[in-house]
Amino acid sequence: SLGLATQDGLLSQFSNVAQNELPEDYLETYRAKVRAVTSEEVLATARKYLDSANMQIVLAGDRAQIESQAALFGEVEIFDAQGNPLA
Repeated sequence: SLGLATQDGLLSQFSNVAQNELPEDYLETYRAKVRAVTSEEVLATARKYLDSANMQIVLAGDRAQIESQAALFGEVEIFDAQGNPLA
């Protein structure tokens, strides 16, 4: 679904096509184009544009369930809902 389930969603998609000067067949061909992308292409693009040494990952959820897994990616900093650091 491309957000076409409602009239507002359909209008939003047509507006997006017009505002961004996308091809007229954009909505018809979008899914096929996305499916045609290989995992190798995604990885190559990520390596080209993302700097993993300076990347930040933001997680929200039950701290007890996700903290140990998050630590696998590097230093973990914990903040409350207002953005204040927690010890």
